[in-house]
Amino acid sequence: MIDIDRGGPGDPAVDVRIRPDAHNTGLAAAGEPTRYYFEPPRVTVATRSGSSDLDFSATVMLQAPVGPQPIYLGGSCTFACTATLPADAAARIVQKLADHDHPDPPARIASLFAHRNGGPAPELLMVPITANTVSCVVEHPPTGPGPLLMSVQGGPGGGIDIQARSSFLVSFSPAAAEAVVTNLRDAAAPPFLVRNVLTEQFDTGQATVVTDADIDIGKLHAVFAATVPPEEPWPGGEAAGAAYRAAVATGAITTRVTESRPADTSHGTAPTGTGTTPMVGPMLLDPAASAWISNTNELRKAVFRLAGGSLFDVTAAPAPEPGQGGRAAPAWWSAIFGDAQVTLRGEPPPGSVHLSERLITHGAVTMEHMVEGGLTEVAEAARTELDKYLTVIAV
Repeated sequence: MIDIDRGGPGDPAVDVRIRPDAHNTGLAAAGEPTRYYFEPPRVTVATRSGSSDLDFSATVMLQAPVGPQPIYLGGSCTFACTATLPADAAARIVQKLADHDHPDPPARIASLFAHRNGGPAPELLMVPITANTVSCVVEHPPTGPGPLLMSVQGGPGGGIDIQARSSFLVSFSPAAAEAVVTNLRDAAAPPFLVRNVLTEQFDTGQATVVTDADIDIGKLHAVFAATVPPEEPWPGGEAAGAAYRAAVATGAITTRVTESRPADTSHGTAPTGTGTTPMVGPMLLDPAASAWISNTNELRKAVFRLAGGSLFDVTAAPAPEPGQGGRAAPAWWSAIFGDAQVTLRGEPPPGSVHLSERLITHGAVTMEHMVEGGLTEVAEAARTELDKYLTVIAV
């Protein structure tokens, strides 16, 4: 993690996770720039094309004539968000990498933070993104007469490059219009939460990773039923990922993860095997790396494919909208079930049932990473330039 909260007075703290390129040791030895990849840390409001103004605009209608207690008729707003780094953040990260001004990385990858003093500046790229599921959620206030009625257009798919923007149109009921105006005039953010679920791609490099998974079907059914009740459609937005993580945390899914790698990358461990390239291993991965591998989309797909026949009813007919219920399904879920209707059975199979799976991973792996933002930039801008972002019309 690299902290880049010192860009200027009032800048919010941002911690960015950095991954090194597997070839950095060789790049540094050859006098080439070392290469690093960042994971987007959050969602922010984008700026308008050719301007430093935020890409946000709200229009609210009042009943004329406007009295001391205005009568709101409704309204709408448009805005665009991005997951790119804040302004000047990339340059600050590169400088910290060049100066080794960051916490010590884990021992297993420490040699890959190999920038040499006097060498060319490190390169910083975004972790490769293969899919981006975008949603805008209305955050209802904890108190009040009732929910704010809004309709959101935009999403569910977003761009996968560093400058990708996601645009939304939100229509307001009268109560929602009043809440938005009140928030903006009080220099508070509108009650929206924008969420991007990024499918990030990594590579095992020269290592081959073997994951032996044991699935307790009875426990898994209990975890799944606590996430989405039987007979209700899955995946319910983030429910599939949340259910998987809960199953790992509670022991419904247990894993044993080992790796093998060429001897010259093994920190001096004696090689084994008789192949043309001496190999080291299999060696148990350390707990942090094992937990990371256990959360990859490849293992999720293997678990759901294996357990699905025992736990789910799958209707061949496609759901009315992609992702069921109008919510976009995670990419790994769609790879298994497509847009079919999936429901959990009322009871697990009788008896103590355990299923096992061995997953061999070498090369590309993917993992979901959720980033979100609450339009806090709009609150700051409205404090001094409200007229730029809010238009009130008497009808």
